[in-house]
Amino acid sequence: MFAVIEGEAYVSFPLVGYADAVDEDGGLVKGYVGIGIWGDDYGFHYDFDDNSINHMYKTFTLHKFVNLTVGKTTVPLVKQGSLSGFANINIVDKDYINGTDWILNWNGEFKGLGWQLYTVNNNDSALETWDYADTGLRLDYNLMGADLGFGYQMIGVPEDADAINYWAFDLGYTVMEKINLKLQLLNEDDLNDDTDDLDYSVVVEYVPGFKGVTPYFGYITYFEMLAAEEANVMFFGFNLNPTEDSVLKLEYKMYSAEYLIGEDDYLTDTLVLDLGFKF
Repeated sequence: MFAVIEGEAYVSFPLVGYADAVDEDGGLVKGYVGIGIWGDDYGFHYDFDDNSINHMYKTFTLHKFVNLTVGKTTVPLVKQGSLSGFANINIVDKDYINGTDWILNWNGEFKGLGWQLYTVNNNDSALETWDYADTGLRLDYNLMGADLGFGYQMIGVPEDADAINYWAFDLGYTVMEKINLKLQLLNEDDLNDDTDDLDYSVVVEYVPGFKGVTPYFGYITYFEMLAAEEANVMFFGFNLNPTEDSVLKLEYKMYSAEYLIGEDDYLTDTLVLDLGFKF
Protein backbone atom coordinates (compact mmCIF):
# COMPACT_ATOMS: atom_id res chain seq x y z
CA MET A 1 0.00 0.00 0.00
CA PHE A 2 1.58 3.25 -1.16
CA ALA A 3 0.57 6.82 -0.38
CA VAL A 4 -0.05 9.19 -3.27
CA ILE A 5 0.72 12.89 -2.84
CA GLU A 6 -1.37 15.09 -5.13
CA GLY A 7 -1.70 18.82 -5.48
CA GLU A 8 -3.71 21.15 -7.70
CA ALA A 9 -3.62 24.91 -8.25
CA TYR A 10 -5.72 27.21 -10.43
CA VAL A 11 -5.67 30.80 -11.58
CA SER A 12 -8.43 32.63 -13.46
CA PHE A 13 -8.23 35.57 -15.82
CA PRO A 14 -11.55 37.48 -16.13
CA LEU A 15 -11.90 38.57 -19.75
CA VAL A 16 -15.38 40.07 -19.33
CA GLY A 17 -16.88 40.87 -15.94
CA TYR A 18 -15.98 39.19 -12.69
CA ALA A 19 -18.44 37.42 -10.44
CA ASP A 20 -17.36 39.04 -7.14
CA ALA A 21 -16.02 42.39 -8.31
CA VAL A 22 -16.77 45.11 -10.81
CA ASP A 23 -13.18 45.56 -11.96
CA GLU A 24 -12.86 43.84 -15.33
CA ASP A 25 -9.12 44.54 -15.51
CA GLY A 26 -8.07 42.98 -12.24
CA GLY A 27 -5.60 40.58 -13.80
CA LEU A 28 -5.08 37.05 -12.54
CA VAL A 29 -7.28 35.81 -9.70
CA LYS A 30 -6.18 32.97 -7.43
CA GLY A 31 -8.51 30.00 -7.64
CA TYR A 32 -8.70 26.69 -5.84
CA VAL A 33 -5.38 25.48 -4.37
CA GLY A 34 -5.06 22.23 -2.46
CA ILE A 35 -2.66 19.41 -1.64
CA GLY A 36 -3.44 15.95 -0.31
CA ILE A 37 -2.02 12.58 0.66
CA TRP A 38 -4.20 9.61 -0.30
CA GLY A 39 -3.96 5.91 0.50
CA ASP A 40 -6.26 2.94 -0.02
CA ASP A 41 -7.94 3.47 3.34
CA TYR A 42 -7.03 6.99 4.45
CA GLY A 43 -6.83 10.54 3.19
CA PHE A 44 -5.57 13.97 4.15
CA HIS A 45 -6.20 17.18 2.19
CA TYR A 46 -5.49 20.84 2.90
CA ASP A 47 -7.45 23.61 1.17
CA PHE A 48 -5.43 26.81 0.85
CA ASP A 49 -8.56 28.77 -0.13
CA ASP A 50 -10.00 28.37 3.36
CA ASN A 51 -6.66 27.65 5.06
CA SER A 52 -8.27 24.56 6.56
CA ILE A 53 -8.07 20.79 6.58
CA ASN A 54 -11.06 19.56 4.61
CA HIS A 55 -10.17 15.84 4.57
CA MET A 56 -8.58 13.79 7.33
CA TYR A 57 -10.06 10.31 7.60
CA LYS A 58 -9.35 6.62 8.05
CA THR A 59 -11.42 3.68 6.74
CA PHE A 60 -11.65 0.38 8.64
CA THR A 61 -12.88 -2.91 7.13
CA LEU A 62 -15.43 -4.42 9.52
CA HIS A 63 -16.79 -7.12 7.20
CA LYS A 64 -16.60 -8.19 3.58
CA PHE A 65 -19.51 -5.86 2.79
CA VAL A 66 -19.09 -3.24 5.54
CA ASN A 67 -16.50 -0.49 6.07
CA LEU A 68 -16.40 2.32 8.60
CA THR A 69 -14.93 5.71 7.67
CA VAL A 70 -14.05 7.97 10.59
CA GLY A 71 -12.84 11.56 10.42
CA LYS A 72 -13.43 14.64 8.32
CA THR A 73 -14.47 14.10 4.71
CA THR A 74 -17.25 14.75 2.18
CA VAL A 75 -20.85 14.59 3.39
CA PRO A 76 -22.36 12.31 0.71
CA LEU A 77 -25.78 13.86 0.14
CA VAL A 78 -25.16 14.29 -3.60
CA LYS A 79 -22.57 12.76 -5.92
CA GLN A 80 -20.79 16.02 -6.66
CA GLY A 81 -18.06 16.43 -4.08
CA SER A 82 -14.80 17.44 -5.74
CA LEU A 83 -13.34 20.85 -6.53
CA SER A 84 -10.80 19.27 -8.86
CA GLY A 85 -10.67 20.84 -12.29
CA PHE A 86 -9.76 17.43 -13.68
CA ALA A 87 -12.83 15.76 -12.13
CA ASN A 88 -15.24 18.37 -13.53
CA ILE A 89 -15.67 19.44 -17.14
CA ASN A 90 -16.78 22.96 -16.12
CA ILE A 91 -15.48 25.56 -13.67
CA VAL A 92 -16.97 24.50 -10.35
CA ASP A 93 -18.24 26.97 -7.77
CA LYS A 94 -17.52 25.81 -4.21
CA ASP A 95 -21.07 26.83 -3.20
CA TYR A 96 -22.60 24.15 -5.45
CA ILE A 97 -20.86 21.04 -4.11
CA ASN A 98 -20.93 18.96 -0.96
CA GLY A 99 -19.15 20.32 2.05
CA THR A 100 -16.93 18.32 4.41
CA ASP A 101 -17.47 17.68 8.10
CA TRP A 102 -16.59 15.26 10.88
CA ILE A 103 -18.43 12.06 10.13
CA LEU A 104 -19.01 8.40 10.98
CA ASN A 105 -19.81 6.67 7.69
CA TRP A 106 -20.73 2.98 7.44
CA ASN A 107 -20.36 2.07 3.77
CA GLY A 108 -19.95 -0.81 1.37
CA GLU A 109 -21.16 -2.50 -1.79
CA PHE A 110 -23.50 -5.45 -2.26
CA LYS A 111 -24.27 -6.89 -5.71
CA GLY A 112 -23.42 -3.63 -7.43
CA LEU A 113 -25.32 -1.41 -4.98
CA GLY A 114 -23.11 1.09 -3.21
CA TRP A 115 -24.50 2.23 0.12
CA GLN A 116 -23.57 4.69 2.86
CA LEU A 117 -25.16 5.28 6.28
CA TYR A 118 -23.69 8.20 8.16
CA THR A 119 -24.00 10.62 11.02
CA VAL A 120 -22.49 14.11 10.85
CA ASN A 121 -21.38 16.55 13.51
CA ASN A 122 -23.35 19.60 12.40
CA ASN A 123 -21.73 22.17 14.75
CA ASP A 124 -24.59 24.65 15.14
CA SER A 125 -27.21 24.62 12.41
CA ALA A 126 -27.00 27.37 9.82
CA LEU A 127 -30.79 27.69 10.16
CA GLU A 128 -31.12 27.81 13.95
CA THR A 129 -28.92 27.89 17.06
CA TRP A 130 -29.11 24.22 18.04
CA ASP A 131 -26.35 21.68 17.73
CA TYR A 132 -27.61 18.18 16.90
CA ALA A 133 -26.01 15.56 14.69
CA ASP A 134 -27.43 14.93 11.20
CA THR A 135 -27.99 11.42 9.85
CA GLY A 136 -28.19 10.33 6.24
CA LEU A 137 -28.32 7.62 3.59
CA ARG A 138 -26.67 7.47 0.17
CA LEU A 139 -27.29 4.80 -2.52
CA ASP A 140 -25.50 4.43 -5.88
CA TYR A 141 -26.17 1.93 -8.66
CA ASN A 142 -25.23 1.51 -12.31
CA LEU A 143 -28.21 0.42 -14.42
CA MET A 144 -27.50 -0.37 -18.07
CA GLY A 145 -24.71 2.19 -18.21
CA ALA A 146 -26.56 4.89 -16.26
CA ASP A 147 -25.09 5.97 -12.92
CA LEU A 148 -28.03 6.51 -10.55
CA GLY A 149 -27.76 8.02 -7.10
CA PHE A 150 -30.12 8.91 -4.26
CA GLY A 151 -29.38 10.76 -1.04
CA TYR A 152 -31.49 11.46 2.03
CA GLN A 153 -30.49 13.48 5.07
CA MET A 154 -32.34 14.20 8.32
CA ILE A 155 -31.17 17.40 9.96
CA GLY A 156 -30.80 17.09 13.72
CA VAL A 157 -33.40 19.26 15.49
CA PRO A 158 -34.87 19.45 19.01
CA GLU A 159 -37.90 17.27 19.72
CA ASP A 160 -40.29 20.23 19.68
CA ALA A 161 -38.99 21.65 16.37
CA ASP A 162 -40.29 21.00 12.87
CA ALA A 163 -38.52 18.20 11.02
CA ILE A 164 -36.00 19.24 8.37
CA ASN A 165 -35.20 16.73 5.63
CA TYR A 166 -33.02 16.99 2.53
CA TRP A 167 -33.12 14.66 -0.45
CA ALA A 168 -31.19 14.41 -3.70
CA PHE A 169 -31.23 12.46 -6.95
CA ASP A 170 -28.51 12.37 -9.58
CA LEU A 171 -28.04 10.73 -12.96
CA GLY A 172 -24.99 10.34 -15.15
CA TYR A 173 -25.26 8.82 -18.62
CA THR A 174 -23.35 8.88 -21.90
CA VAL A 175 -25.44 8.51 -25.06
CA MET A 176 -23.75 6.51 -27.85
CA GLU A 177 -20.32 7.49 -26.45
CA LYS A 178 -20.91 11.05 -27.65
CA ILE A 179 -23.13 13.09 -25.31
CA ASN A 180 -22.48 12.91 -21.57
CA LEU A 181 -25.33 14.11 -19.35
CA LYS A 182 -25.11 14.87 -15.64
CA LEU A 183 -28.37 15.74 -13.88
CA GLN A 184 -28.79 16.56 -10.20
CA LEU A 185 -31.91 17.39 -8.18
CA LEU A 186 -31.46 18.72 -4.65
CA ASN A 187 -34.27 19.56 -2.22
CA GLU A 188 -33.16 21.44 0.91
CA ASP A 189 -35.79 22.58 3.41
CA ASP A 190 -35.01 26.15 4.49
CA LEU A 191 -37.98 26.50 6.92
CA ASN A 192 -39.49 29.13 4.63
CA ASP A 193 -42.71 28.18 2.84
CA ASP A 194 -42.38 31.18 0.53
CA THR A 195 -39.25 29.88 -1.19
CA ASP A 196 -38.75 26.94 -3.54
CA ASP A 197 -36.64 24.25 -1.87
CA LEU A 198 -35.93 22.28 -5.06
CA ASP A 199 -32.89 23.17 -7.16
CA TYR A 200 -31.38 21.31 -10.07
CA SER A 201 -28.34 21.34 -12.28
CA VAL A 202 -27.68 19.94 -15.75
CA VAL A 203 -24.26 19.68 -17.41
CA VAL A 204 -23.88 18.34 -20.95
CA GLU A 205 -20.61 17.71 -22.77
CA TYR A 206 -19.69 16.49 -26.24
CA VAL A 207 -17.32 13.67 -25.33
CA PRO A 208 -15.38 13.24 -28.63
CA GLY A 209 -14.59 16.94 -28.73
CA PHE A 210 -12.91 18.71 -31.63
CA LYS A 211 -9.16 18.10 -31.89
CA GLY A 212 -8.79 17.86 -28.12
CA VAL A 213 -11.23 20.65 -27.27
CA THR A 214 -14.39 19.51 -25.46
CA PRO A 215 -17.43 21.84 -25.56
CA TYR A 216 -19.94 21.80 -22.72
CA PHE A 217 -23.13 23.50 -21.56
CA GLY A 218 -24.85 23.77 -18.20
CA TYR A 219 -27.76 25.23 -16.25
CA ILE A 220 -28.04 25.57 -12.46
CA THR A 221 -30.85 26.91 -10.27
CA TYR A 222 -30.13 28.18 -6.76
CA PHE A 223 -31.09 30.79 -4.17
CA GLU A 224 -29.02 33.91 -4.75
CA MET A 225 -28.04 35.34 -1.35
CA LEU A 226 -26.98 38.76 -2.66
CA ALA A 227 -30.18 39.35 -4.63
CA ALA A 228 -32.28 37.43 -2.03
CA GLU A 229 -34.26 35.58 -4.70
CA GLU A 230 -34.47 32.34 -6.62
CA ALA A 231 -32.07 32.53 -9.54
CA ASN A 232 -30.28 30.55 -12.19
CA VAL A 233 -26.99 30.63 -14.00
CA MET A 234 -26.44 29.34 -17.54
CA PHE A 235 -22.96 28.62 -18.81
CA PHE A 236 -21.13 27.20 -21.80
CA GLY A 237 -17.47 26.70 -22.45
CA PHE A 238 -14.54 24.75 -23.82
CA ASN A 239 -12.23 22.38 -21.94
CA LEU A 240 -8.84 21.13 -23.08
CA ASN A 241 -5.70 19.58 -21.63
CA PRO A 242 -2.57 21.26 -23.08
CA THR A 243 -0.53 18.60 -21.26
CA GLU A 244 -1.41 15.51 -19.25
CA ASP A 245 -1.09 17.41 -15.97
CA SER A 246 -2.74 20.71 -16.95
CA VAL A 247 -6.23 21.88 -17.86
CA LEU A 248 -7.50 25.02 -19.59
CA LYS A 249 -11.13 26.18 -19.58
CA LEU A 250 -12.83 29.10 -21.28
CA GLU A 251 -16.31 29.64 -19.83
CA TYR A 252 -19.09 32.19 -20.28
CA LYS A 253 -21.69 32.53 -17.51
CA MET A 254 -25.04 34.33 -17.64
CA TYR A 255 -26.74 35.18 -14.33
CA SER A 256 -30.50 35.70 -14.12
CA ALA A 257 -30.29 37.80 -10.94
CA GLU A 258 -28.99 41.33 -10.51
CA TYR A 259 -27.31 42.90 -7.51
CA LEU A 260 -26.73 46.58 -8.13
CA ILE A 261 -24.73 49.05 -6.07
CA GLY A 262 -24.95 52.31 -7.91
CA GLU A 263 -24.31 51.43 -11.54
CA ASP A 264 -22.24 48.34 -10.73
CA ASP A 265 -23.78 44.86 -11.10
CA TYR A 266 -22.02 42.34 -8.87
CA LEU A 267 -23.75 39.49 -10.72
CA THR A 268 -22.79 40.61 -14.20
CA ASP A 269 -22.24 38.04 -16.96
CA THR A 270 -18.67 36.77 -17.07
CA LEU A 271 -16.19 35.33 -19.52
CA VAL A 272 -13.33 33.64 -17.67
CA LEU A 273 -10.17 31.83 -18.73
CA ASP A 274 -9.22 29.24 -16.09
CA LEU A 275 -5.83 27.49 -15.99
CA GLY A 276 -4.90 24.70 -13.60
CA PHE A 277 -2.22 22.10 -13.08
CA LYS A 278 -1.64 19.08 -10.86
CA PHE A 279 1.42 17.27 -9.59
